[in-house]
Amino acid sequence: MLASAALQISSKITLSISLVVALAGAIATGAALEGQANEQRMAFTRTNTEALDLLALSVAPAVAAGHHYEVQATVDNMVTFKERFEGIDDFEVIDTNGRIVAAHDPRRFGEVLTDTKTRAQLREPMSTTERTAQHLVVTLPIRLEHPIGMLRAHIGLNRFNASVRRQQSGAALLLAITMLLIGVSLHFLHGRLVGKRLSALAQTAVTFGKGTLATRADITGSDEISELAGSFNKMASELEIYTHDLEHLVTERTAQLEEANVELERLATTDQLTGLCNRRHFDQSARRAIEVAQRNDRPLSVVLIDTDRFKSINDRFGHPAGDIILRDVARVLTENARKADLVARIGGEEFAVLMPEASEKLAAQGAERMRRALQDAKHPDAPDLGDEPVTASFGVAALDDSLNSLDQLLFASDSAMYKSKTDGRNRVTVASAIEGSA
Repeated sequence: MLASAALQISSKITLSISLVVALAGAIATGAALEGQANEQRMAFTRTNTEALDLLALSVAPAVAAGHHYEVQATVDNMVTFKERFEGIDDFEVIDTNGRIVAAHDPRRFGEVLTDTKTRAQLREPMSTTERTAQHLVVTLPIRLEHPIGMLRAHIGLNRFNASVRRQQSGAALLLAITMLLIGVSLHFLHGRLVGKRLSALAQTAVTFGKGTLATRADITGSDEISELAGSFNKMASELEIYTHDLEHLVTERTAQLEEANVELERLATTDQLTGLCNRRHFDQSARRAIEVAQRNDRPLSVVLIDTDRFKSINDRFGHPAGDIILRDVARVLTENARKADLVARIGGEEFAVLMPEASEKLAAQGAERMRRALQDAKHPDAPDLGDEPVTASFGVAALDDSLNSLDQLLFASDSAMYKSKTDGRNRVTVASAIEGSA
């Protein structure tokens, strides 16, 4: 597209220059032709006036002597031999009384002219010329010692005007041919010196714009186009460096953003104290797991755990010690859970374990394993708790027809855990045992 635009600009420049040259040439030629035409008109007028002046001088004696037939004979001779007086359409010899004594048309002999213009010319006879659209009217006095009349001729201009037009047409044709040659020459020179180079520069810009950042323009000569090509190359180099830096920066920022997103996701789903999943993540994961288990008719269990006498630990040793105990509990539960299990902290000292593919019996066995491990666990970072171990009460509930939602499972396992509390703590209770005893 840019290359096409460059060619259009080149053509427009060539056309503009050609038009300016053509206009200047037309104006100059028109002025020259008009000047030549004026000179030809003056020469035409002068030649005919001189010829008619000689004719007036030759008929003056006959007019003075009243030998009008001699004057008419002279006129008739002029009409007969038209090549001597080419273009005379009308001719009159008039005496001082305004009477025609000889004419191109013999029938006008004796006609008296009374028009104001003729009378004025008879009173003050002098040489005059008047040009109309079709004729050159020449009026000359006939005199010997004093004026004895006047001679008036109407000379047709058709042939003269046709000759002038032919000359002008020939000059116009010559001008057109000359302008055409000049235009072709300008187009060739401009295309070679400017257009071709601009087109190449435009194509380089197109290639660069399509992503080939290593593209550079050829620099030839030391004119404005070369300076433009040099500026383009400098800009392209700077843009290439900037683009590479920007791509590196974008890659780096993208990696940082991905890390930040991962960290945000972790923070949104992780309990900050223990590093376990939080209640929100546990609920989302449990609901999805329950849907999968129900769709595939597979077992699933939930275990709720409440740390025994945790309030007394906080009261005796302070909250920092309680935080250490909670982290130790989380570690023991995680170490003794299956890889498929999801361990979460869902409250202050409460924990939950989601056990996919685990029946109530298998979940109870896993809970018992965790209970014993927690009972036997050491807490080297915590204050000395004496002989009293850290224990927890467990409640187990399995997915079945009566417990078919997360809320129902949590309620059943919470009830079982409460039963463990009331039965003396540090034990595992399954929800079905509660229902059976009831």
